[in-house]
Amino acid sequence: MKIWFLSLALVVGTINSPLLSADHYHEQSDQVIQWLEAGKVLPFEALIKRHSKQLEGRLLDLEIEEEDGRIIYELELLRADSIVYEIKIDAQSGEWLTEEIED
Repeated sequence: MKIWFLSLALVVGTINSPLLSADHYHEQSDQVIQWLEAGKVLPFEALIKRHSKQLEGRLLDLEIEEEDGRIIYELELLRADSIVYEIKIDAQSGEWLTEEIED
């Protein structure tokens, strides 16, 4: 299950699916707020502080998704080398999971 961060997407200027309704975004945002309040996920700001060196660049996209019972932040980051990287970070522990070049 993927959950889009509408507010962050608007700040970054990236919305990947204009077909999704405002109600859908609201429902998804409510789920993220519940996870934050329940302590199931770390705030994204905490991950930025923890991985500041690795997250240098321009954030193009941010999603939070649940995969096999694990909640994961998935980012697309444009670094100084002009390459877009897809990065996955465990949303509960903050563990850096994967980093690969985006196709």
